[in-house]
Amino acid sequence: MSRNAAAAVFLALAVRASGGGLDAEFAKIAQKHGVADAGVDARKEEDGTPLGAQRADESFPLASVTKLFTACAALESLGPDFDLVTRLWVLRGAEGEAALVAVGGGDPGISGRDFDGNPSAVFERWADALREAGIRKITRIDLDESRFGPDRIGEAWPRDQLHEWYAAPAGALALNDDCVDVTVAPGKAAGEPATVKLSPDTAHVRIDNRCTTTGDKSQHSVALWRKPGSNTISISGRFLAGAAPMTESVTVDDPARYFGAVLRETLARKGLEAKDAPVTVLKEPFTTAFGNGQPLVHATPLRHALRVMLQRSQNFYAEQVLRALGPKGASVKDCIAEARKSLVALGIAAEELAWLDGSGLSRGNRSSAATVTKLLAAASKRPWGGIFRECLAAPGGDGTMSKRLPGMEAVVRAKTGTIAGVSNLAGYVETRGGRVAFAVLCSQLKEGSPPAMRLQDEVVRLLAK
Repeated sequence: MSRNAAAAVFLALAVRASGGGLDAEFAKIAQKHGVADAGVDARKEEDGTPLGAQRADESFPLASVTKLFTACAALESLGPDFDLVTRLWVLRGAEGEAALVAVGGGDPGISGRDFDGNPSAVFERWADALREAGIRKITRIDLDESRFGPDRIGEAWPRDQLHEWYAAPAGALALNDDCVDVTVAPGKAAGEPATVKLSPDTAHVRIDNRCTTTGDKSQHSVALWRKPGSNTISISGRFLAGAAPMTESVTVDDPARYFGAVLRETLARKGLEAKDAPVTVLKEPFTTAFGNGQPLVHATPLRHALRVMLQRSQNFYAEQVLRALGPKGASVKDCIAEARKSLVALGIAAEELAWLDGSGLSRGNRSSAATVTKLLAAASKRPWGGIFRECLAAPGGDGTMSKRLPGMEAVVRAKTGTIAGVSNLAGYVETRGGRVAFAVLCSQLKEGSPPAMRLQDEVVRLLAK
């Protein structure tokens, strides 16, 4: 069946099952853009009054719209003033010496994102504080990552993509989104090896550079890869002489040891005697003792984490937040079970949502457009509803809506969701009749996301009228 024929069948079935109005309009828009597999729902935020629906009760892959459920569960359970915290305990020994214990609380914010691109900025501040306290030598660095369970990645995540930034492993101790930023540039002349720089500049990862410089533009192609279970990053291909450098974020294998290695390297670079300090992952949780004093602390407010997670669709942040919802050492399944309790308070029953991870990278995250709008309408009535809306992306902003819906910057807040064959959009639009919650879920897209994105944008513009 052709794309247009399939869309025509969709239109006929949809209109037959609807009472006209926006129901029929939604079906016509889907046919216009050739999207045969779409679920659409819109309702008034204030009282949940349905405004229009097509296949709204059918289950569709959520992709990153899953993050809406993760965010609402976190705000309901933890509250908007919750902080994700990393603590560095300083255990003094002989004069001028100390052992360090880093205790992870799932803090995702130790990175260059908020520090002018310097992923080691927090560590540098800690080094300065240690020196000011008279510490000259670090005797050991212990790492407590017991807050999170051992499953760092999703069971259903594509195994050939685990080196990509969007598949970064979660970790109670985390640095730079659990990635190393690799910048590749051409050599000075054809035939020379490409140059490689790392940020943070660490010996924890090994570079296998097989990329050479070429003068032939048609040969310009560069690939980066990290084999699962290792910290060796392979770079292959040919880089065009004179071309601009490229930077890619590549995941690391063991987040806690990465954290410890870069902490030790940073302390040494800042003048502390630390390069020989052993770095050890503790087998038992660290227990503070009387006389340990106060730790050095870095905290990321939950509302800031949600802003990054929802506006930029940062999967790593979503996985950190999901795990913070569970008890200490809990598996992802147990964290989701705990999160579901918060969603029940928002009217979302377990059978309405197939939930496998915090980010939506797993294709098995599924729900209906009606369930998504029900969540959005319920969220607006909670004390944290305004914070939640402000965490969503706006057209023309710094996130995934930057090139969507020009002219609607002041009236739309939304979350995109994209994986192969899937394109979704859900959020709020301000209308003359009040705020409206909407969801447009599209799947089985054989020609990519653009037709679905045009459908979604037209639905939003229709609602705004």
